[in-house]
Amino acid sequence: MTPEDAIIAAEAGAAAIVVSNHGGRALDHTPGTAEVLPEIAAAVRGKISVLVDSGIRSGIDVLKMLALGAHAVLIGRPLAIAAAGGGTEAVSAQLDAFRAQLRTAMILTGCSCMADISPRVLWHGQRP
Repeated sequence: MTPEDAIIAAEAGAAAIVVSNHGGRALDHTPGTAEVLPEIAAAVRGKISVLVDSGIRSGIDVLKMLALGAHAVLIGRPLAIAAAGGGTEAVSAQLDAFRAQLRTAMILTGCSCMADISPRVLWHGQRP
C-alpha cells in the first residue's frame, strides 16, 4: 500500500506486487487501493508488474484501475459470490459480464485496445 514497500519488493527481486487493502478489513481507515495505486505504479514503473484488488465490482472498475497504473486487476469477491451461488456457470457468467462492461467502458472512453487505457480516461475533477 506504499511506494516504499513496492520499491523494497522490486529490489528484493519480486516480479510483481499486489496492491491490496484486503477490502479495508486489515486496519480501519486505510486508504483505498485506487487512492494509492498511481504513486505506487509510478515508483516501480518498468521494474515489476503491479496487480491490484479490493473493491473491484465491475468491468468499469477494471478500466479505472488499469488507467491508474495497474497491469492486471484481481476480482476475487465477485467470483467467490458467483461460485457460491451458482457454481461454474455463474462464474462464467460473471466473467462474461466483466468482459462486456470493460469492452463498453473502453469504447465509451475511446480505447480501441488495452494499450490505449491511460489516466486520460479519468476526469480527476476536470475534463482531460
